[in-house]
Amino acid sequence: MKLTCWLAGLALALPLAGPALAFPGDKPVRIVVPFTAGSASDTVARVVADELRKTLGGTYVVDNKPGASGQIGSEQVARSPADGHTLLLTTSATHSARPWLVKTYPFDPVKDFVHIARVISVPFLLVVNPDLPARNVQELIEHARKNPGLAYGYGSATSQVAAATFASLAKVDTLGVPYKSQPPAVVDLMEGRIQFMMADPSIAAEQVKAGKLRAIATTARTRSPQMPDVPTLAESGMGEFDPEVWLGIGAPAGTPTDIAETLNAEILKMGGRDEVRQRFAQVGLDLTPNTLADHAAYVRAQLAAWGKRIKAAGIQPE
Repeated sequence: MKLTCWLAGLALALPLAGPALAFPGDKPVRIVVPFTAGSASDTVARVVADELRKTLGGTYVVDNKPGASGQIGSEQVARSPADGHTLLLTTSATHSARPWLVKTYPFDPVKDFVHIARVISVPFLLVVNPDLPARNVQELIEHARKNPGLAYGYGSATSQVAAATFASLAKVDTLGVPYKSQPPAVVDLMEGRIQFMMADPSIAAEQVKAGKLRAIATTARTRSPQMPDVPTLAESGMGEFDPEVWLGIGAPAGTPTDIAETLNAEILKMGGRDEVRQRFAQVGLDLTPNTLADHAAYVRAQLAAWGKRIKAAGIQPE
């Protein structure tokens, strides 16, 4: 009897075990951005972190790990614990184009990740230094033909491929100059160290408005409402040249399906919030989330599409 009473008292004294905390719980979520602060990838990651914090709670840390055109940060996430607390800002640069540009790639862009959702789709702006005597695409081509070796900068694999494809289609001899990310390339373009580039609108748009850069075309299928005077490359006589650039959220392969589904559902909800859409639109980005299954198929299709572009442009892996 005494033992029974003692056990009963002990049970009352012990704290009751509650249900497991819903994701993310008390552990911080790290979103690795494989490019520098100020890049389009960084902007997207910070908006996503803010929105997830509002809806799921928890702590979200944006961690910039630039290098090797996004390869360094991406590989780090591929090797991280698959518990949902390490995410990657995936891009068409790291998961569509870069694998075709190097002879060996340290991870499989499809199999080594759970591709949770696309967040945005973004065109490139073809921008030039304002001192260059080119106010449209045809004038740029004419200037490049008269001045072989015109330099373009690129801070991602996709910007490299887009510029090289443009040069190939235009039949001009150009020189590609690599940067760790897009912002330093834009700085050098404004200072005249390079002459043109395919730039992210989120980085270049303000410089265009300030007159520090001149936008002469966009790779979008239609003109941007933010820059209605800038024609598409198709309108400029470049045919159906409209490479699609995307940014999304991924996690290491093996991340639990319920966590991936939770994150995907929240990103889809972002697409329905006008304030989030406006936040992206202000920097020239379109919010285009997709489902978990659709995004997995999309990543595979984009990998194949960029491979074809790279081969067509005659770019050899290094």
